[in-house]
Amino acid sequence: MLALSDFVSKHLSATATYPKHDIGVISITGTDAKKFLQGQTTCDINKLSAEVGLYGAICSNKGRIICNFFMLQKDNSILMLMSQDLIASSLAHLKKYAVFFKTDLTDATNAFQITETLSVSHESTKTDQFAEQLPIAIDMDSIQLQLLSYPFNIYWHVTQANQTEHQESNPTLSGLSLLAARPLIQLEQSENLLPQWINMQTTGGISFTKGCYTGQEIVARMQYRGKSKKQLALATWQGDLDTQQTLLDSEGKNLGQVLSVEQIGEDHIAQIILNQDITDFSALFLDGTEIHLIELPYQQPFAD
Repeated sequence: MLALSDFVSKHLSATATYPKHDIGVISITGTDAKKFLQGQTTCDINKLSAEVGLYGAICSNKGRIICNFFMLQKDNSILMLMSQDLIASSLAHLKKYAVFFKTDLTDATNAFQITETLSVSHESTKTDQFAEQLPIAIDMDSIQLQLLSYPFNIYWHVTQANQTEHQESNPTLSGLSLLAARPLIQLEQSENLLPQWINMQTTGGISFTKGCYTGQEIVARMQYRGKSKKQLALATWQGDLDTQQTLLDSEGKNLGQVLSVEQIGEDHIAQIILNQDITDFSALFLDGTEIHLIELPYQQPFAD
């Protein structure tokens, strides 16, 4: 397995800043906003404040992720930042329940701009798991949400759409953000994945003490009694491969699938979902080519 810090050092030597055009925003307002969201999300909304954000998901009754998001509080609004292609379906789902609460939900994508910054980190120690709460810094009209601090920094800057944009630099490094191993799913993956399959129990995305929410029984059962070993991992290779192909071991056994992939120079970086624990196989192949695992920025989770 490749060392994550070595892989990052190979590519990241200067700050990279670029817009996140693929991110949409849902705004939730009203006196019942937090009460409403507490019954719909995997994260503990009571821990949300102007100083800290959250990572979480909205699940179906079967525990499958409808969407997942980063969340922050701005004035009297709660903002959910998610893949833009999930905004319409997520709003439609939430509005079925919102009619019972004093709350309003709107597509606020055009009101905000999201900019991502990657920079070298001075942190040298990997944690067992990510904290539930994400640090927030406020500078005038800009909200800065820190998504990662080891082995490099990832920040999201949330500003009004009419504000001066951050100056773009080194946008070709944007694919490194996959190494945070804290994915936001897209529409094609909606209602196909359990939160644990993308390591949300390890990346601060699930509260097991908050109480009931839609899908909670399934998510809790998977955590405490589940037998599935499905989990998110990181992989890399060089050359063009068909990422729609199944991941295989040396004997042709199905080991999983590619979730998302980016290219930086000659290297492809992928988030993959494995069906087996990484100790259960010695080699991993995609489209007839052996690919290599990269260590996670947290301890590899075990589903059981």
